[in-house]
Amino acid sequence: MGIQKYKRVLVIGAHPDDIECGCGGLITRCIEAGNDVYFCVMSKCDNQFGEYEKDRLIKECANSTHILGVKTKIDIHNIPNMELPEHRKEIMKILEEKQKETQPELVLIPFINDPHQDHETVAKASVRTFRNNETILQYEILRHGSHSFTPNLFVDITKHLDKKLDALDCYVSQTSKRAYFNRECFKGLARTRGAQSGYDYAEGFLIYKMFW
Repeated sequence: MGIQKYKRVLVIGAHPDDIECGCGGLITRCIEAGNDVYFCVMSKCDNQFGEYEKDRLIKECANSTHILGVKTKIDIHNIPNMELPEHRKEIMKILEEKQKETQPELVLIPFINDPHQDHETVAKASVRTFRNNETILQYEILRHGSHSFTPNLFVDITKHLDKKLDALDCYVSQTSKRAYFNRECFKGLARTRGAQSGYDYAEGFLIYKMFW
């Protein structure tokens, strides 16, 4: 995939860690190619972290994106976690403003049929918003539950895997709570996608629409 073609890349997530999980390797490749990468996240998840200080995920995201090399401002909104379906209009407004601000050529979104309602809501709002000549790729979020994500585009991240894993390690609040949120699981998925595509390690994407 010639990622250098897409000079402006907008990555959209429901939660701060979604993006690094699904496309941290591709983001690193885009940045190394000199492309502008913009983050837009809908929930900082303050309502789920009673045992942690306020804005814990925002701090972890700042550390993570620093490792990835993101230079642009990280845009994180305060829609309550697990309640995104009740805030569709607000999400659409955020995305419309982000579209005008960044004029993206490539948009990365969660899988539109992801079983997590927040991921699904963000994906559906995204495809309704970006109806011009943007390429839209759906990324894969590793979870303990299975779903029907079947990638039809693979990106070689062999040289970028360590940076992706180091970025994910910043989310200490997640590694301590979720059995699947660890280096071994993420590396295993990357190895599987690599085996499917002829690379050592890869990220898989599902094309929603592509302009080449």
